[in-house]
Amino acid sequence: MKLFPMAIFLFTALFVTTSHALASRWRTDDEVQAMYESWLVKHGKLYYNTLGEKEKRFQIFKHNLRYIGDHNSGDHSYKLALNKFSDLTNDEYRLRYTRAIPKRKSNKVTTNRYSPLSDDDDILPDSVDWRSKGAVADIKNQQQCGSDYAFSAIGAVEGINQIVTGDLITLSEQQIIDCDKSNNHGCDGGSMTDVFKFIIENGGIDTDKDYPYTAERGECKKHKNVVSIDSFEDVPEGNESELQKAVANQPIAAAMEMDDMDLQFYDRGIYDGLCGSSANAGLVVVGYGTEDGNDYWLVRNSWGSGWGEEGYIRLKRNVEETTGKCGIATLASYPVKTNPTNPNRGREKRTRPLI
Repeated sequence: MKLFPMAIFLFTALFVTTSHALASRWRTDDEVQAMYESWLVKHGKLYYNTLGEKEKRFQIFKHNLRYIGDHNSGDHSYKLALNKFSDLTNDEYRLRYTRAIPKRKSNKVTTNRYSPLSDDDDILPDSVDWRSKGAVADIKNQQQCGSDYAFSAIGAVEGINQIVTGDLITLSEQQIIDCDKSNNHGCDGGSMTDVFKFIIENGGIDTDKDYPYTAERGECKKHKNVVSIDSFEDVPEGNESELQKAVANQPIAAAMEMDDMDLQFYDRGIYDGLCGSSANAGLVVVGYGTEDGNDYWLVRNSWGSGWGEEGYIRLKRNVEETTGKCGIATLASYPVKTNPTNPNRGREKRTRPLI
């Protein structure tokens, strides 16, 4: 009788061991090489230096492919996949695509116009998706410019402008990169609240069509002030309930830590993997919901539609950490706009960069 439980244990151990073994040798080198060549074409990757560089990148690609396979063979709430980062080590990815978001100044008073709202289900909807309400523009791609803070803030401005005016206007991140030299640093990082300050002091922001994205810092050009905001507010730090109240009313500029390899290769599902709370990537929280009893935030990234769920990540919501998962509840803020009439619409201006 005692042998039966032991047999079950041995069978389970053998199954797990076999599964991991298959995951680690599920492709031959020739198959991986063919996948690599196809991946190079798909992502337009050309290694001009030497043949040695191409081989080096192949070895990194192979390591990442095995890592993805091992993860996906396990029991997780999210899946990983090859993407444009597949020839980068995790250190290279972190160096190129993440930058610390400045912390809030301690002397700033934090307010939230949505705080008086009750947490009662009769007040806050069970789920929100601002995409379905027409308040979220198509996914954008910051490329290798560290301008995520600009995409985060501009995404929030696009959202509140649509909510107030009914018009979804795609706005210019490039104007922020070129013209805002107060505390932001073009392609070398900045903060969402400083972007809001720039838009207020500048009298508005131009469209992406008139001031298109180049992924590098240039001279501040003549532009129009097409969309304006009145002010901005911070969501109280370390409070997912406050963040939910804000997101229920408009898309919110936020930040999270994106260092981990699982975030580098995130493909789909509700992310509940490893991450810290040191925010180093600006994003936009455009909704929240629940799937199979698991609460999540719906977060818009600016790495193109080839990353994540067509450019989005669903991040676990209502966690034990006061910072929220990956620090999502630490640096959230939003623009305020109450008047649908914009007196600056269409006015051309050559603005001296704010210093």
